[in-house]
Amino acid sequence: MKTNILLIVFIQFFFCKSTFAQKPNKENEFSNLLIKATGEKISGDLSYADSIYDKCLEIIPNSAIVYFEKSGIYRSENKLKKAIYHAEKAVDISPKNEWYLANLALLYKEDKNYKKSSEIFYKLSNYKPKKVEYLFSLVESYLEENKIKKAIKILNIIEQRVGENEEILLQKHQLYNYLNKRRKALKILNQIVQNDSSNIRNLGMLAEYYESLNKKVNHIEVLEKMMELDSANGLVRLSMFQHYYKNKKYLEGLEELKKVIGSNEVDQTIKTEILSQISYDQNSPYTLNNVSDLTKIFINKHPDNSTMLLFYGNLKFLLQEQDSACHYLRKSLMINPLDYSVWVQLMSSCLSMGNYSDALKDATSAIENHPNQPFSYFVKGLVLNINEKYSVAAEILKNGINLIIEDPVLESDFYHQLGEAYYKLNDFNTAFENFEYAIKINPENLVLLNNYSYYLALRKQNLKRAEDLIIKTLKSAPENSTFLDTYGWILFQKEQYYKAEEIMFKAIMLSEEKVGEILEHYGDVLSKIGKEKEALLFWKKAKKVGDCSKKLDDKIKFRRYVE
Repeated sequence: MKTNILLIVFIQFFFCKSTFAQKPNKENEFSNLLIKATGEKISGDLSYADSIYDKCLEIIPNSAIVYFEKSGIYRSENKLKKAIYHAEKAVDISPKNEWYLANLALLYKEDKNYKKSSEIFYKLSNYKPKKVEYLFSLVESYLEENKIKKAIKILNIIEQRVGENEEILLQKHQLYNYLNKRRKALKILNQIVQNDSSNIRNLGMLAEYYESLNKKVNHIEVLEKMMELDSANGLVRLSMFQHYYKNKKYLEGLEELKKVIGSNEVDQTIKTEILSQISYDQNSPYTLNNVSDLTKIFINKHPDNSTMLLFYGNLKFLLQEQDSACHYLRKSLMINPLDYSVWVQLMSSCLSMGNYSDALKDATSAIENHPNQPFSYFVKGLVLNINEKYSVAAEILKNGINLIIEDPVLESDFYHQLGEAYYKLNDFNTAFENFEYAIKINPENLVLLNNYSYYLALRKQNLKRAEDLIIKTLKSAPENSTFLDTYGWILFQKEQYYKAEEIMFKAIMLSEEKVGEILEHYGDVLSKIGKEKEALLFWKKAKKVGDCSKKLDDKIKFRRYVE
């Protein structure tokens, strides 16, 4: 850094000396100001540096170096028009200065004024013929102007100066192809191949180009040559796959593609693009199972590619292999935990499968990686409730509920689970307060309406509210056996036994006598209306099915309803 500063100061001092050969006092003042301004510019105080440069211009208004430096300041501040104005002033004063011209050319290019940019790079290439970088910049400007023929001429000049170069030849091939001059484009590709006849990549390009020209014989000849050189090479197999695919030989293409995916020579990006294309293309000849097999080969070859692990996980979902899908989503997140939507997908899938153990682990990991996302707290609280860890669940849910932003459905679910936790902790008033608030936020949550009305019935508390809630629920789901059972139990608590029996009989039929709690409740109702034998029958059925109350054994023993 110190060396660079001294060099800049020396250059500026040199310019000063040439400007003030006969005015030593002004020369010293100007030099001192110039050095000071440059120091401020290097230190980052651009505004102060600019003001000092203005003082320099008061001493010598036509100082090219000052305009050049001011141009750099304005460019740093993204004031492109002002930067160009000062760069133009520097060039007007010193029209053959290489650095001033190059600076102006780059500014024009940045401003998308490619015509002026190319004019200056053309001048620079004449002033400094040994610096081919100006010719390359000229090519870029011509291409931006869509002056393809001029760009090719300059590339030819570069070739004359630096010798034949594969990169230049490839660019010329692309430009001739763009101009639809296929013969010239083909000639250049053949030239590239002749220069290195064992280069598989170049042969692959030539084969592909022959195919695009519909020169099938030449295309196959090149493919055969590639196979002779290195049949195990992934790039060779890629060319073979493309050949088979385009000729609708899909089974042969699939075998080649397996070798491509498992190869070292083909870049992961290309493999990924191929797999994505054959997956999402509606006209793809390959099945999901084909894609799954190919992706498995990819993952075995590149086990740390989080994108493809996620891709494979989603394929497994489509194939209805949820356990396997979650496994690969989890592996993807271990490498790249940043995509929260994947965490949501994983947790939701575990919950839908009833895999609460993994859901709890995933929710805990999601909270560690995304502590400000509320859904993870909800999942963790829900699973803790299921695991009967109600106090811990309540704390987790209270922490997560404060993170919700404008999501009434999720907020209602949080209060619902808080109500569940407090109910099981026998804090019934707090539980019911949470249920009421949850309903206020989202009155269409049928599970919430059912659970709350059932808990009210169990407590024999506010049975009118309980009945209103369950009737509303049944309007939306009249054939739901659980909801019907709740309604029957509310009627039971209201001692409306015959109506309760009617409702519960329907629940029994819809549940196909597979739910122990409904069977027990139906037995309770039958007992109340004097059908003791039938009641005993259903209690015994409930005992066999399971999931019943602790009083069931006493009911069977004493052959009557036990409170």
